[in-house]
Amino acid sequence: MATTDNVKEMRDNLAGELKSVIKDAENLLDDTHDHAETKYNQARAKLKAALETAKSELPKATKKAVEKTKHAAHATDEYVGDNPWKAVSVAAVIGLLAGLAIGRNR
Repeated sequence: MATTDNVKEMRDNLAGELKSVIKDAENLLDDTHDHAETKYNQARAKLKAALETAKSELPKATKKAVEKTKHAAHATDEYVGDNPWKAVSVAAVIGLLAGLAIGRNR
């Protein structure tokens, strides 16, 4: 299903970008390790703790998002399969409302 593939691709891109940000922040911490100011060290420790939390929570959040997305995609697919004309009608009404809203803004 194309929508599911798009969601998976967006999820993978987001996870990759978050991992990249975490890695860059870790590299920055490692590069600036030699500074000895007390407040700097406190801020560094706080940032390091936040990064560790982010690294541990990312897989949980990703898994939860995947589960919710799969469930929503399955429910939508099932509903559209059971009620194709209702789905077409809803899509048409949404398109009409969007067209009216865009037309009024011009």
